[in-house]
Amino acid sequence: MHQSMFFDGAIYASIARNLAEGAGSPWRLQFSETLFPVFSEHPPLMMWLEAIGFLLFGDTIAVEKCFSLLTLIASGFVLLKIWQRLHGNDPELRLAGPTVLAMALGAGRVSWGFTNGMLENLLIVFTSLAIYCVIVAYDGADRGKVMSRLILMIAAGILVALALMTKGLVGLFPLATPGIWWLAFRRRSLVSVIVDTLVMTATVVIFFAALWQLDGARDAIERYLSIQLLPSLTGQRGSGGGNWNAVRAFIRVNAYPAIVTLIILLCDRRWGSRSAVPRDLSQARRRAAIFLALVGFSASLPLLVSPRVASFYFNPSLAYFASAFAIAGAPAVVRALQAMNTRSYRRLSIGLAVALALSAILVGFNIGRPGVDADTIANAARIADHVCPSSGTCESTVAVCGAGAEDWALYGYLERRHKISLATMDAATSNHIVVDDSCAGEAVGYSDTGLQLSKYRLLQR
Repeated sequence: MHQSMFFDGAIYASIARNLAEGAGSPWRLQFSETLFPVFSEHPPLMMWLEAIGFLLFGDTIAVEKCFSLLTLIASGFVLLKIWQRLHGNDPELRLAGPTVLAMALGAGRVSWGFTNGMLENLLIVFTSLAIYCVIVAYDGADRGKVMSRLILMIAAGILVALALMTKGLVGLFPLATPGIWWLAFRRRSLVSVIVDTLVMTATVVIFFAALWQLDGARDAIERYLSIQLLPSLTGQRGSGGGNWNAVRAFIRVNAYPAIVTLIILLCDRRWGSRSAVPRDLSQARRRAAIFLALVGFSASLPLLVSPRVASFYFNPSLAYFASAFAIAGAPAVVRALQAMNTRSYRRLSIGLAVALALSAILVGFNIGRPGVDADTIANAARIADHVCPSSGTCESTVAVCGAGAEDWALYGYLERRHKISLATMDAATSNHIVVDDSCAGEAVGYSDTGLQLSKYRLLQR
């Protein structure tokens, strides 16, 4: 609930706010007048949906924060439904839903992603819903009805298309779910699985074929392919991805659920009361774990060979890995809780209630506070107050040089909070310029305003 936000999240919120206020258009999004005047880095769906919030509630930070909260709740709800569907005949594991949610939220940079308004948040919602549709089609009471299955596969295809409209090709992985189901459970014929996959794929193709008929959509798709996707796939853009960097990131983001599961199993081995699990139930759990792990790999393996990878890119896969780990550890947690006497259970309940209350107080205390970027947020506010006084002409563009020219957080907060764009000194005609010691001498004809900024100075023509 801090004001601080990763630069990407600030970009998406600014674009959505601008769209709601008439700057840019649905197929030609705009971040600022100088940086990304036509934003083609990602597909537009999340910005469209977030813009609805700005239309309804105005320009407030509550919009992007509540949007992230809604995607968090939706993601958790769908994950819980997937878990319950997979373990409908296993009462012990059905009770472990909260354990799964906790492990998923603690994996990698999942909670960080929701805090910072990342595209992966909405991507998780759409991909999880697509996977749930496949599970319902294959494991529901009417799974033998061709028409019901066809409708669910078309729905899954539409959800995959929406995932592509959120963050591009990384949203394709639910197309592998029918084949993964066949590998893990062998409850469907291979022919029906192939047909279902083709139905999902055809739905996606038809969706984008229809979009291609719209001039604005076609131009936006072509810009995205030429500016973002193809350069990223060929390694012309981005750094720190691919090869062993991606493998290390993959291991790191799955470390918490793996470590928690190991601790649970060791404690259960030392102090737990292990009971024999029927063979059919043990086999069902093993197959469910294989299914979930393979779904996780379908979302993450393409990233391991991508030349451009960040750790939060793995977020859509982490809930499935966490669920697979939970199948191994959650039964021990449920047995331990069921074995507690009334007094111990009451103490645990009180402790958890106190922890929840303290968490709620902590969140409430931090609502609207600056957070880790307090200095940059303060810099942006002081610059805005000077160049946009309450009475007088407001400048929408300020020049910048030196380190400030690559201070993306400053770009983000000036645009998101104050609608001010930064432009490099050689491209700007502004009456004000943000400098540091490395480039102050180049600002001929400017004098220091005396404004108190950390790391920078504001000069005026």
